Amino acid sequence: MRITQGMITEAFMRNLSYNLKKLNDKEDMLSSGKRVRRPSDDPVSAILAMRLRNTLSGIEQYNKNVNDALTWLKNTESALANTGDILQRIRELTVNAANDTLTPEDRQTILDEVSQLKLQILQEANTSYNNRYLFGGYATDQPPFYIDSITGKITANTSATGTLKYNLGMNNNMDVNVLGTDVFSDLFTTVESIESDLKLNDASVLSGRLTDLDNAINIVLKYRSQIGAKSNRLDATKSRLESNEIDYTDLLSKTEDVDVAKTIMDLKMDENVYRASLAVGARIIQPTLVDFLR
Repeated sequence: MRITQGMITEAFMRNLSYNLKKLNDKEDMLSSGKRVRRPSDDPVSAILAMRLRNTLSGIEQYNKNVNDALTWLKNTESALANTGDILQRIRELTVNAANDTLTPEDRQTILDEVSQLKLQILQEANTSYNNRYLFGGYATDQPPFYIDSITGKITANTSATGTLKYNLGMNNNMDVNVLGTDVFSDLFTTVESIESDLKLNDASVLSGRLTDLDNAINIVLKYRSQIGAKSNRLDATKSRLESNEIDYTDLLSKTEDVDVAKTIMDLKMDENVYRASLAVGARIIQPTLVDFLR
């Protein structure tokens, strides 16, 4: 087969374009920092990178849920801790009021303090976080307890029911709320009974209220214990998610990021090849009569 000058030139231009494309690809990799910039670069790695990004996006959302749940539980724990301290104070006052040596005026003074402490417990029962009532169940926009305008007694909101769950991972949900009716309903009944006994100046009945107060304190401690256990679980979940985020981020980097040192070496090599191609082309493509006529 006869090799013509046109065939040689065509082959040279094709190889020169190929070398230039390789050089351009290396420059793009270094400027973007990505080895896989489009699916056509590496279909398998591109699919893996998309899956890893979806996984990291899920981990980010789970982390947000964990932090929100931890804050919810911390606020709940704070409200219950304050309630427990108030109940201890009411118990001390009740023990003091049961003393037969006290005068009606003394019990009136104790009644005034008990009434104020009851209102403070009401504030704890209606604690909110991020404009959501902690003890209101699904009805996070309504206070769980209110003072009845007719009876003057603290009454539970009938809408304050339901369990709030946080999604912490695949098939991993946690109940984070405590229903106010489970903690405070009997508690308010006991405190209001003590108020009534103090108004009647009945010291003999007050001693019997101590058992009810102890039961209320134990209920508060029970839910505080549950909250502590859930907080520990959330801390462990948060630690695992943070570790997973580091691992998946590292794997994503290995999948799509460029090896800078290796790519620079390849770029230098491609530059040398391209320059050599130009030098060879200058020898292969011989000048024609047209070049002299210009």
